[in-house]
Amino acid sequence: MNFSPARIAKMFTARAQELEFSEGEISRRSGIPQPTVHRILHGDSKNPHIENIAGIAKVLNLDISDVLGIREQRNRSESNVTPGPPMAGRLPLISWVQAGALCEAIDIYAPGFAEEWMDSPWPHSGSAFCLQVRGISMCPDYRDGEIIQVEPEITAGHGDDVIARTPEGEVTFKRLQITEDGQYLIAVNPDFPNRIIRVPEGTVICGVVTGSWIKRRNGKRFIAEK
Repeated sequence: MNFSPARIAKMFTARAQELEFSEGEISRRSGIPQPTVHRILHGDSKNPHIENIAGIAKVLNLDISDVLGIREQRNRSESNVTPGPPMAGRLPLISWVQAGALCEAIDIYAPGFAEEWMDSPWPHSGSAFCLQVRGISMCPDYRDGEIIQVEPEITAGHGDDVIARTPEGEVTFKRLQITEDGQYLIAVNPDFPNRIIRVPEGTVICGVVTGSWIKRRNGKRFIAEK
């Protein structure tokens, strides 16, 4: 077992001073010879027996796991696994055709309307919904297959990522740019053809993207909040 005699000595000494226990008192209470107690408390014993460490720890009312650093090592080894965000509710995952229909105030809770119900970690209104990204027009910010949360109750502003329905009925996912020259829908991917289009008259913003995540088999890995 790997442990630091110097660390143990420092911990034991500090605790003994706190309790006002002398080396003789620790020896008397633990049954460990005083010279051995002295070597351990001063870090002179480079390979102290675990039984002696445990005996002194018991006298000083210290948890042996803390003394040996086992708890700290275990916590450190698990530090890359953290609790996920709390769920804020469930949202319907719908098709892009249905997303266009939502601009006409379709009831998203109608039986059979949702393809799937998704747990969401972000606050949302009762009319929010989810879509699955198709294609690479919004790469690298969004990847093909990524789930996005769309909030119809937010008024879209400059720089927002939006779901828009054109006058021809096409539903698209783009970044909204509002300039003195007008409004534009922009594909984030610099290599995407015709990535900048002027917003045609009659275009309807169906909602603003407020979050996204990637499905991993039956689970989800949360990526970022907008």
